[in-house]
Amino acid sequence: MSRSRDASARGGDRDDLSARGEELRNMFSRARAFTEELLRENERLRFRVAGLERELDAPGGKGSTPPESVRELTERLQTLEKERDDLLARFKQVEAMNRSVAARYEEIETQNNNLANLYVASYQLHATLNFAEVLDTVREILINLIGAEGFAIFWVDEKGGSLRRELSQGMASAIPERVRPDKGPLKDGFQGQSYYADPLPSSTTVDVARPIACIPLKIGARVIGLITVYRLLLQKDRFDPLDFELFTLLAGHAATALFSSKLYQRSERKLSELQGFLDLLTAPSPQGT
Repeated sequence: MSRSRDASARGGDRDDLSARGEELRNMFSRARAFTEELLRENERLRFRVAGLERELDAPGGKGSTPPESVRELTERLQTLEKERDDLLARFKQVEAMNRSVAARYEEIETQNNNLANLYVASYQLHATLNFAEVLDTVREILINLIGAEGFAIFWVDEKGGSLRRELSQGMASAIPERVRPDKGPLKDGFQGQSYYADPLPSSTTVDVARPIACIPLKIGARVIGLITVYRLLLQKDRFDPLDFELFTLLAGHAATALFSSKLYQRSERKLSELQGFLDLLTAPSPQGT
């Protein structure tokens, strides 16, 4: 219910902003039309005043034209110029408000998209108990939402104190099957500390022990694995705030999903072995024995 109300509230805010933006655009159009009309009237009166002045100044001109007409036209012209200036000032205010509303609308749209991406990513992580499928989901999040090009996912081998590679993307044979986390960000990640390089290193050489991002996968205080990022896509030159939100999500939700699916996979294998053993025990004896 709370999620529905939040979604409704966000939808209402977006509708209000859209209505406000449309109202401001209409006001802007009316102000522009009125300003253009005043400018045309202003120009017409200028020509009229100039014509009357020429008639008064010219020899044999219409001396019967009362000076009051020129004065009235001049006053009317000054009034229209003042109204024009007022409208131009209001127009600038409306234009500034319109830009502010548009920027706020774009910011809300970005926030909504980010929340939707986080929700979809979280849902997909817990949508299956198949370990390989969970790994593929983490891979898609790293590629499509974070923009990682080269990365690896390691599982902690608690008996040997090493990291076992579960997945590698875009790294060819640069990532060995087993890594000792005895230095650099890998060591920090093995001890439960996240690491992000900022700014990113200019060197293109890959050092397995020094990724540009290292996110420990934790169940409580226990580190069960690491996500290491070594390269980002060409169009991306640094991590942004959404990346950190996604890394936080992966540190918790991906760890839970991977750990649960691996336990389920082990239990299924043991259950299958146990069922085979029971079938062997309960199989009927061959005839004559």
